[in-house]
Amino acid sequence: MRKLLALAVFFLTSATIFAQGTITGTVVDSDMNAPLPGANVKVVGTNTGTTTDFDGRFALSVPNASGTLEITFVGFERKTVAYSVAAGQTQNLGNIVLGTDADALSEVIVIGRGVIDVAIGRQTPVAVSTITSAEIEKSAGNMEFPEMLRSMPSVYANTSGGGYGDSEMRVRGFDQSNTAFLLNGQPINGMEDGNMYWSNWQGVRDIANAVQVQRGLGASKLAISSVGGTVNIVTQTYNNVERGFVSGEIANNNYYKTTAYYTTGKNDLGWSSTYMLSRWQGDGNFYKGTAGEGLTYFFSVGYRPSDEHAFNLLITGAPQTHGQAYQGSINAALTRGRDYNENWGYLNGSLYNERTNFYHKPSYQL
Repeated sequence: MRKLLALAVFFLTSATIFAQGTITGTVVDSDMNAPLPGANVKVVGTNTGTTTDFDGRFALSVPNASGTLEITFVGFERKTVAYSVAAGQTQNLGNIVLGTDADALSEVIVIGRGVIDVAIGRQTPVAVSTITSAEIEKSAGNMEFPEMLRSMPSVYANTSGGGYGDSEMRVRGFDQSNTAFLLNGQPINGMEDGNMYWSNWQGVRDIANAVQVQRGLGASKLAISSVGGTVNIVTQTYNNVERGFVSGEIANNNYYKTTAYYTTGKNDLGWSSTYMLSRWQGDGNFYKGTAGEGLTYFFSVGYRPSDEHAFNLLITGAPQTHGQAYQGSINAALTRGRDYNENWGYLNGSLYNERTNFYHKPSYQL
């Protein structure tokens, strides 16, 4: 009798194991047709779930032969997909396309629509391109901020300045003094000449929730020079979900960067706060004597008393120092090598660059 009971239990357990099927698929962004790494995939009504890998793919063993998957990602619309899989088999759902959540993007602009509108693709009559934090995270590496945008139409960026943060970008052929750069809708172009000095804003790629480039005269209501276009950097502000991470990056020229990030999520009283600190250091670009180092800090605290009202205070800055390589001539490059830099040498046995840049321009916004 015991043998029969044991045999019955074995067959029941085996049936339970083999009854499970596997669901696979790829989660992609509707605007860029690019994979979304880190998207959440969950079987509705259960605790069974997983996240997508770097290529947006997932594989999930489901407890039932049929059911519904719920796919979510910050800044994108929630989507549900039905599945039906035979016992022990695999069903590929193919590409699951998530559309941008316009409400989620607009709510992080805590100043509302009084200063600058966030254009919505195919709804606003403005030539516009938008990249999200997921795309920035995936492709940033040790690139400077303007370099991340050079894949956008009508945007040209280079690093000819000679050091960290000395890059520049052009929109529709116009230089930076004819392009409006905004942080949450607030102008950050230089007051004297309208130019942008990216060494002052090295940290924006770490805190950006989205970056939108409006080509030509766009949706801005400010009297700003935007003949080339408008680049609006939307920072992270109020977060509903608790999350955090610590990351490390290494790249060429002894570049390394460490980042720590944590957000509390929304508590029962409607408060949320976010903290981020990162440090980078490297030997510079291909010019000699252009080593640099810097920090990026970000603090945000928000309060949402109702669905119609929200308050947010953020403080951010990126103190940095780096050597520069200006005034090089073609003749010097031909005779002394392409990496020749006449601005540096050794002083009292230590490396010294006479054109060392140090800057710290903190930003406070309420």
